[in-house]
Amino acid sequence: MNDLPYPAIKSFERLQVTDGLMINSERWRLAHEYHQHRQNVQYQSLFLPGIICGLGVAPIDAPEDLPAKFRDGRWVQIQPGMAIDLQGNFIVVPMPLDFRISSIAYDNEIETVYLVLSYVDPAKLKRPSVNEVLIETFRVNEKTDLPLDTDIEICRITIQEGQLTIQKPVDVFSPSLSQLDMRYRLQARIRPQNLIRVACFQNQKNQQSPIHDHFRGLGHSLQSLLPSLSLIEPIGNLEINTELTLDHLSPYHLVYLTHSQSLYLNESSQLALREYMALGGVLLIEVSIRNTKLENLLSIQDELQKASNRIRQTTTNQFDDQNADAADQTGLQSELQSELDAIAIEVSSSTDDLLNSFRSKIPMEKPMQAFADLDRNHPLRSQPFLFTSLVTITEEPIQILTNGGVIVILGELSAVWSGQSNQSLTRESIRNCQELGVNILNYAAHHYGMHQAMLVNPQYQKLAPKLEADQRRITNMVDNMVDKLP
Repeated sequence: MNDLPYPAIKSFERLQVTDGLMINSERWRLAHEYHQHRQNVQYQSLFLPGIICGLGVAPIDAPEDLPAKFRDGRWVQIQPGMAIDLQGNFIVVPMPLDFRISSIAYDNEIETVYLVLSYVDPAKLKRPSVNEVLIETFRVNEKTDLPLDTDIEICRITIQEGQLTIQKPVDVFSPSLSQLDMRYRLQARIRPQNLIRVACFQNQKNQQSPIHDHFRGLGHSLQSLLPSLSLIEPIGNLEINTELTLDHLSPYHLVYLTHSQSLYLNESSQLALREYMALGGVLLIEVSIRNTKLENLLSIQDELQKASNRIRQTTTNQFDDQNADAADQTGLQSELQSELDAIAIEVSSSTDDLLNSFRSKIPMEKPMQAFADLDRNHPLRSQPFLFTSLVTITEEPIQILTNGGVIVILGELSAVWSGQSNQSLTRESIRNCQELGVNILNYAAHHYGMHQAMLVNPQYQKLAPKLEADQRRITNMVDNMVDKLP
């Protein structure tokens, strides 16, 4: 999803109606524009632009009444339908519309043609109208550049040099050259309550790492797992060797980097990250523990915990019938608990050693808490999906630690989000990993949003200082009047 803006924040103005008011064309226009503006703001605030219904595109034969040079295979028919654009305007196509694709590709290049609709306000057209009623209309365009934010894409076609005959695709999910491509049509839908922007560090300029695909995969799962949250694309790139400033980081709610990348952060980037986190940004660090001591310790801890759970369940079931066996089971349970306590100390020590390797590079003054030690109502554990433990979420051990602004993943979690993990995972494990990733995105979005909501926005401080002073005086006057009421 793109970062689609909300309407400008400004007061509504409507006509002051009094007895004896003379109605002229200007006042009549003001009265109607108020309602139109209010409707547009409502739809732009609550909905995302896209197709509401219809607006299909079908290949057709050229009309017979045209000259021979125009009777070719470039004709399509746009079906009736409705859409809503970025400004909250309705686009209505009431009748089928025949349209000829005129774009041409040259020099053996493959060109993409976008067929789009845009809203047209008839009052702004420079043509006389003899009718008392104006019909709101639309414009059909074909473009070889990417559509504008105000355009509604209804189809795209890839063409090459030579004769063009537009066809239906054999496989609608994999159209070929000259075939209608309907995969990128957007449906109008309710605007998500929260948006999240993510940036990833890269080792070289213009290098695309697999993590981008992992986050895109997680973003696609949001549509079904958490529709109230949406990932904004494209995902940002931050070069590890660049001296970053707060301006580079501030547009993003979440910044991702690996353990090895954290070791190469320069002083300027370290300072920028510290300022970024002070404003509510979240830093996500993923650390591979494959073939390490910590991986072995977490695996042993997992097996011991599973054995302890089995014995606890067996003891509960046999307590009434076999008291002697139950006593033996209780003793074994006690031994396992002692081993779990001992292994937990080793896990904590190995984890601290790992964190110390990049603690000097990352703002981590606040102590880190393990996932299992977080309060059960902590957003990472409970919103929107409830987790009680992590050690069995994949076939390899995983651990998560956080201090609020920093989240450290010990293990390879992100690769599962896009299905590119080398592990043979069950469908349940993949969904668990996606749900945990959704919890992380949801946490970052709310963490950033609440911090930003407690800041003074300098954009509005500069606008009207006199008006602001008047508003303070009005507020004080109202407060004083309320205080004097009996």
